[in-house]
Amino acid sequence: MKKKLVGFVFMLVLALGTVLAGCSQPKESSSDNPKQEGKNGEKTVTNINFWGGWTGPDGDVMRTLVEQFNQENADIKVNLETLQWTPLFEKLITQTKVGNPPALMAMHPQDIAQFASLGVLDPDAAKGAGVEKDQFNANAWDGTFYDGKQYAIPLDMHMHALYLNNEMYEKAGLDPANPPKTGEELIDYATKLTIDANGKHPNETGFDINNVKQWGLGMPNNHHGFYLWFALLNQQNEKLLDDSGKKTAFKDDAGEKAWKWLGELVYKHHVVPAGQKAPMDDFKSGLTAMVIDGPWQLPGLEGQDALKWSTAAFPRIFATDAVWGSAHVLTFPKVKDAKEREAAVKLAKWIAEHSEAWAKSGNIPSNLTAQKGLDDLPGRKAFIEMMPYTKVLPNIPKTAQAFSASSPSPIMNASQGILLENKDPSAITKEMRDGLEAIISQP
Repeated sequence: MKKKLVGFVFMLVLALGTVLAGCSQPKESSSDNPKQEGKNGEKTVTNINFWGGWTGPDGDVMRTLVEQFNQENADIKVNLETLQWTPLFEKLITQTKVGNPPALMAMHPQDIAQFASLGVLDPDAAKGAGVEKDQFNANAWDGTFYDGKQYAIPLDMHMHALYLNNEMYEKAGLDPANPPKTGEELIDYATKLTIDANGKHPNETGFDINNVKQWGLGMPNNHHGFYLWFALLNQQNEKLLDDSGKKTAFKDDAGEKAWKWLGELVYKHHVVPAGQKAPMDDFKSGLTAMVIDGPWQLPGLEGQDALKWSTAAFPRIFATDAVWGSAHVLTFPKVKDAKEREAAVKLAKWIAEHSEAWAKSGNIPSNLTAQKGLDDLPGRKAFIEMMPYTKVLPNIPKTAQAFSASSPSPIMNASQGILLENKDPSAITKEMRDGLEAIISQP
């Protein structure tokens, strides 16, 4: 196993970079305190390390939860460490190699396979948590399994939604309480909300694409552009990969249709700015009337008192409802000390049960009871409503290489080829398929 781990460290350095939303700048955290037992009066204290990739406001929320847990459990001392996900995953491998992994590790459903296949994760720990399927959103629960075994406890889900500038809507004669629900409506609304310096819209003669003062829609053109494509593929009832996880499964025309629709928002309908660098910043500044983004943006918007905004479900562009999403789950790396494992299981269950507070990070709790307490938090309803049809990337051992957010990778090349370079959807679909299969078909 050590030989495999060494090789995997190198692979992670080159390729890791999957879906990781809501993370900003690294923050200093609790130290790598070796797991040990000490005395607290007459009580024995079990020290455990808990790692997660929450380096923005979400890390502060989790830190508050951990402090509360420590106060309520005098026999356990949790040391929370937060780093960006890629270096954190690298550290998990190196610390496992030397026998010092954390007792609890946050990751995403699509990350489980690569670590489970290396024997890093404990497939038995979650069984002792006493949590049941009916306590959680079904998609979140299913995402904790790999190869028939449960490796994690669900924490939250996050997916794309539509953010609306309510004042811009009303000025255009639109009702923010009646957002676009279809692809046709989204294009229509975005056209009405896109205005050049002369007051013209993209569907009017004389519209000046080089002098636009307000755009109708903003959307990502990085790896999240691929996630938009993934949603549209699922809206056509197509699967990205087959059941083996070693071959793509979608039809060419479905892949092309999805890329074509996204590209035309920029280069045909002219409602999305070409080469947009910071869609959410443009939304906050009033340059863009709508933006597609995730719930990790909610805490930042809550502080924008002058901005009147709301959220809406990701529109149904094709045949059925589907939206890209991911989740945070709490996994259990293999530790030698049974008390550490027991403490980690207790912590994971406690966090899931107290995840209503975690919603302040913007992430939507998977726990159904916790969701009931979110009515007073703005913008959450649309995300909760999409949880039943949220589609998560396949959980395969080669997730890091196949779905890398770093260039060059098959999904980044495809997203940027369509959204930045206006390339042919047919050629891009074939190129992306070939790139993915070259990776996932390998042993």
